[in-house]
Amino acid sequence: MGGDAPLAGYGGEEDPGVMDWQGEATVTVYPQEDDEPGGAWWDQEGAALGTAVAGDGLKVTILRATGLLVDLSRVRNIYDALDARSADYEVFSPMFEGPGSPELAGELQEELAAYSSQVVLVDRVWLAPAWRGHGVGRLLTARLLGWVCPDPMVVALMPSPIALDEKQQEDEAAFSQEMAKVRRTWKSVGFRPFGKDIMVMDPAMVHHDEAVDKLARKLGLPQ
Repeated sequence: MGGDAPLAGYGGEEDPGVMDWQGEATVTVYPQEDDEPGGAWWDQEGAALGTAVAGDGLKVTILRATGLLVDLSRVRNIYDALDARSADYEVFSPMFEGPGSPELAGELQEELAAYSSQVVLVDRVWLAPAWRGHGVGRLLTARLLGWVCPDPMVVALMPSPIALDEKQQEDEAAFSQEMAKVRRTWKSVGFRPFGKDIMVMDPAMVHHDEAVDKLARKLGLPQ
């Protein structure tokens, strides 16, 4: 887990009220000399996003995520901060009102139970293909978000079927089918639509915690 934030600045990427964050879910394994070449689970196709030597072991990356942490009490211009990063972040603009000392949009804020000045935006989540379809990605993402910010007002993301290749992205039927699947996945852990393009989750609502605990039990992991 890591982040990059300016100590001082005047807007855009230098706005002191925002922090770019990135995190990974990894497993460290210790290959044995008598292991068959290419026979270990982490060597199988789709089992990992990447591997790296870590001391005597091998760090296997299963999930990777990136995003932005916004502190509404400190951000100087939320629209400049979003626009300075990429067009993808501009989709979150309807969540906010007012460029300087902004607040959440009224229709969003009145539906939230949590009170905080911090907002977590999720840009991308990548999960190694072999782990998909079992709840692993949702559980790891939820736990990762707890490290990003333990008590945010809201978490928001733009669902996107990033598993599709370029040709499939252009196939309207395939894209719509995969998008519906992605939206159902996020809805299962407490996210709901806000506007046309994004989904939001109130961490104070019990449905999120219950869904995450259920996934942990299903996978036989500590809650």
